[in-house]
Order: sequence, then C-alpha cells, then structure tokens
Amino acid sequence: MRYYFFELLACPECKSDDLILHELDVKEDKVDLDVEKIKCKEKCSYQRKPANEVSLDVCRKCVNLDVIDGVIICKNCGRWYPIIDGIPRMLNDKYRKYHEDVEFLKKYLNKIPSNIKSLMKIPELNEK
Repeated sequence: MRYYFFELLACPECKSDDLILHELDVKEDKVDLDVEKIKCKEKCSYQRKPANEVSLDVCRKCVNLDVIDGVIICKNCGRWYPIIDGIPRMLNDKYRKYHEDVEFLKKYLNKIPSNIKSLMKIPELNEK
C-alpha cells in the first residue's frame, strides 16, 4: 500500500477517516510518477503531518515506498485492520477472516508498540 493512498481510506464500520497507520514492513520500489499529481491533499501519512507542510522532495521519496505489512487503527471506534502483502484488509466485522487476523497478530504482536496496541480494539490485549 502506498502512503499516498492512505488519506483516501475510511473505517468500514464507523466511516471515520481518523485513522492511524503503523508500518511493520516497508520496501522501496522505484516508480516513475508525477509527484505533483499524486501529492497528498490534506495529510501526509509518511511524515504524519499536514500535507501543506511537506516538501516535494519528501514526496519524491515517499512515492517509492510501499507498506508491505502494517496495521491501520480507527481512532474513532478502535477497530484495527491489517495490511498484508501490501493490501489493507479493511472489511466490515461480518466479513473479516478471524484466522487471518489471528495469524497476523501471532506474527507481529511483539513488533507493535504498546501505545498502538492500547488503541486496538482487541479484548484479550486490553485486559492485560
């Protein structure tokens, strides 16, 4: 998932666009794109600041970065969504694959910082 796609996402459950991106694996993949056309409009997920505060030089680096694995957390409702093999798995609860979520957590739970874990709506995590 490219960083510049992130600002287009919204939580499928509560429809909020107040999302947090936490990258677990990022790869560089050179692409030839017109940075001025795809530059983020409102918020830069790569720099985590308003897009108007980010230089085009930073954008030129960002367009070549691909988030392979990560987690997206909705700050409004606490739901979390894995990014697996570059694809955000942002599905309504009734369509989520429980076994896929469990495998993702087994693989990455120790790599997710506690401040991010505390935002994730996972009853077993938040009871500890």
